Amino acid sequence: MSLSHPPAHRHNAALLQAYAAEQNPARRLALRNALVSANLPLVRRVAWLESQRSANSFDDLEQAGRLGLIKAVERFDPRRGTALSSAAMPYITGAIRQYLRDQCQPIHGSRGLRELHQRGQELQQQRQHQGQAPLSPEALCQQLGCSLERWQEALALQSALHMGSLDQPCQGTEASGDSLVDLIAAPSGDAYTAVIASDLRRLLWSVLRQLQAPQRRLLLGRVIQQRSWRDLGNQLGWSAKVTQRRCEELMAQLQQQLEPALLST
Repeated sequence: MSLSHPPAHRHNAALLQAYAAEQNPARRLALRNALVSANLPLVRRVAWLESQRSANSFDDLEQAGRLGLIKAVERFDPRRGTALSSAAMPYITGAIRQYLRDQCQPIHGSRGLRELHQRGQELQQQRQHQGQAPLSPEALCQQLGCSLERWQEALALQSALHMGSLDQPCQGTEASGDSLVDLIAAPSGDAYTAVIASDLRRLLWSVLRQLQAPQRRLLLGRVIQQRSWRDLGNQLGWSAKVTQRRCEELMAQLQQQLEPALLST
């Protein structure tokens, strides 16, 4: 007794057969679009999951996933014996995650700080091209017309906007490879797989983007820049002891916010 294929599978098979045999460009395009339309539920499912994990717009993620589905249909080879839905999933997921990497900044900082950092970089590059030594932070701030604290904020923001910062070892922990993700203790203590680690990074970014500016400066200054409690306290207007206490409270808060999402992955 042979098992019958579900209607969706038979519909895909019929469209794929017609698409492969069609030579007329206009009719071939119409068949491709019909295949894309028939398989949009795949895109919506992936886009919904990614929107829940990353707090990004479902509509934007769906549009990115559609581009991946179109590429999957155009490159699909039925002779390999794989269902279109199975072959399309990597294309859809890849297109959505590429969109997240290229278009979505995890931390939305001040435009003025970003422009300040750009002007500072351009000034230092001009001096380098002219064979001159780079300016000290104090001299650079004088040229830019800003305070040293403002320049340090611009540097911290630029460091935060690099996605790789969470995965790179923090200063002083190169031997163990500890990163920001590692420093926020996992609730179970188990070894996470690569997939769960990737989900954790996205969840962490979705929490970081909700922090107030002083909280971000505190967390990034301590964990990424490895600044002392006294140095951070001077910048934020707190004592070293208060700075340490608030940072520890913030780390505990982040762990508490992440735990429910981690338990559901």
